[in-house]
Amino acid sequence: MQTFRLYIILFFLVVIPGCSSINVSQDYPLNTDYSVLKTYAWQSEKQEKTGDIRLDNPLLDTRIRGAIDTFLSEKGYQRVSDVAPDFYLAYHQEIYNRINVDQTRSGFAFGMGSYGYHGGIGFSTGNSVSSYDLSMLVIDVIDSGSGGILWRGTGTR
Repeated sequence: MQTFRLYIILFFLVVIPGCSSINVSQDYPLNTDYSVLKTYAWQSEKQEKTGDIRLDNPLLDTRIRGAIDTFLSEKGYQRVSDVAPDFYLAYHQEIYNRINVDQTRSGFAFGMGSYGYHGGIGFSTGNSVSSYDLSMLVIDVIDSGSGGILWRGTGTR
């Protein structure tokens, strides 16, 4: 029974760190008074084409804008179209191809055979090269008066 518990613990120690999440960051000027901002509008009603079919998707555009509109509405901001807003919103999305090189691999094994318990540890010195896509979404809050960025949020995965 203790061996089974050890396998479960080792499984979670290996699997949990491998789960990826979205890395989020934000940047903004420290001297901005955000309490005066009440209304907003999208800087552009249609998202600019990127040339990447994965990003130039009207369904994706609707989802992103809908999620942002819902979030801002829940925070008390009002979307306007007939008057000048306090701020504009814009978003940009890109997909980058990245290469990952893993130079050392290791592993262990443990088993039970007809002559008792057996175990082993192995190391490999060969390189493992893989490629993956990194998607980045940038959301900008833009001052309607000056055109300067009031807040920028970035999410990558």
